[in-house]
Amino acid sequence: MRHLGSLGRSAEIAVVLAAAGSDWVATAMGLRTCRELSCRIRCTLGVGQCPHHVAMDDPLPARLAQVAERLGPTFVKGAQSLALRPDMVPAHYALALSRLYEGAAPFEGERARQIVAKELGAPLGRLFADFESEPIAAASLSQVHRATLPNGTVVAVKVQRPGIEEQVREDLRLLASLARLAERMRPVSGGLRPSEAVAEVAAVMRRELDFEQEGRVTDAVRIFHADDPDVVVPTVHWSHTSRRVLTLDFIDGLAPCPPEQIREAGLDPQLLLDIGARAVFRQVFEHGLFHADPHPGNLRLLPGNRLCFLDFGMFGRVGPREQRRMALVLWALVNGDADGLAGQLLRLGTRRPGADPEAFRAAVVEGLDQFGSGDATRSMTALLMHQLAAGGANGINFPRGLMLLARALVSLEGTAAIMAPDTDVAAMSRALLPGLVDRLIPSPANLEQALSRNKLAYGELLLDLPDLVAELSDQRSVAGTAPAPQPVRIIRSAAIGAAGALLGGVLARRRRSPT
Repeated sequence: MRHLGSLGRSAEIAVVLAAAGSDWVATAMGLRTCRELSCRIRCTLGVGQCPHHVAMDDPLPARLAQVAERLGPTFVKGAQSLALRPDMVPAHYALALSRLYEGAAPFEGERARQIVAKELGAPLGRLFADFESEPIAAASLSQVHRATLPNGTVVAVKVQRPGIEEQVREDLRLLASLARLAERMRPVSGGLRPSEAVAEVAAVMRRELDFEQEGRVTDAVRIFHADDPDVVVPTVHWSHTSRRVLTLDFIDGLAPCPPEQIREAGLDPQLLLDIGARAVFRQVFEHGLFHADPHPGNLRLLPGNRLCFLDFGMFGRVGPREQRRMALVLWALVNGDADGLAGQLLRLGTRRPGADPEAFRAAVVEGLDQFGSGDATRSMTALLMHQLAAGGANGINFPRGLMLLARALVSLEGTAAIMAPDTDVAAMSRALLPGLVDRLIPSPANLEQALSRNKLAYGELLLDLPDLVAELSDQRSVAGTAPAPQPVRIIRSAAIGAAGALLGGVLARRRRSPT
């Protein structure tokens, strides 16, 4: 127990898990199912509801979702994160966890005022002309207050819950210990990998608790969309921002709602949805930094058919290689290309020991057949999540960027179901992807840009190529066998890529030449 930190909290976690049917956890820790006498009396006599127990008639995934709600913010946020990791958590667990609601009761307004003053290092009266004590929104990690700066700007002030960072840190430490315990006592199966799941939750929670990082992401996306009059991202007021306080322009708009209400406000629901889809795809495939959770609570519909993105606590970041691969994944998905989809997912993923890529390929084909072209068109995200789950079941791990893209698409599809129920998200994606694929896949112009950025590396690779081939030949002579095929493929691909970039740059320059 001394390795589990706080005895009281670790006992609470074990007891709630045991009450949900995982009695072995409490047994391993030397605890009773219910540690409080009043709870044991209730459980024995069947009188009243013990706060530790959940509905035992429910399947285990649903019981674990209830456990998360009982154990608080760390577990709720963690469960929501894992719901979007079908390669790490079996699909039926992910579905149950995805239904968790993050809402929370607000904490005292006076306490929020004290936190803001302490974090920003000045009396509240000097920082704001007005600060409303009643929050306008509350969630598991923070709440939001409306305020006015001395210059008259109306702002939204996001304030972290008191003590939440310490509670999250302790809970994550306890969870890591329980995950190791679970792996020792119960064999890992069905794609469920407890220690990796806890590490994923820890990474998500650290990012969401750093409001300065959220502010930097918000600023970067706002600058990226500066040339798009249809997309609004609030301005961060850095003079009133810290790691636990984030101050942004207050955006007074309509939250996504049924199409009739949107039209009554003088707005076009389909146009707004198209703007949102285009913005998310541009963020992912052009900027490489994107809002990973565009659900209705994080969007506002503004006059003039403009769309505002709020709350960048959950964001994704992808590089050029991932952008290309992810674009091709979606391209294969919306066109029902099973071979192309499996190939691109395997190139994106990493293989755990014992991975079975051929079984994964078969599962991808089966998934496309099972959904059928009609259903796949209606729920592209369900099909994508199915394929990612198949990867986890067959030993394939996928990068975080792809998972966050899946999360963004799930949120987008959910928003579409509210604003324009007949919208075909796959058709929207199909219309947007050709331009993105053309931009991402090598063309003479793109190759010339790549040459300009990497000409020294490409040149060095081409000059070193004869030496590399000679080294492989020497290894073959010494070993008396053919060299391993993987290095050959790597060198061949690298050489072709470098030569292609050089050739593309030369051709592009020749086309521009007046001669």
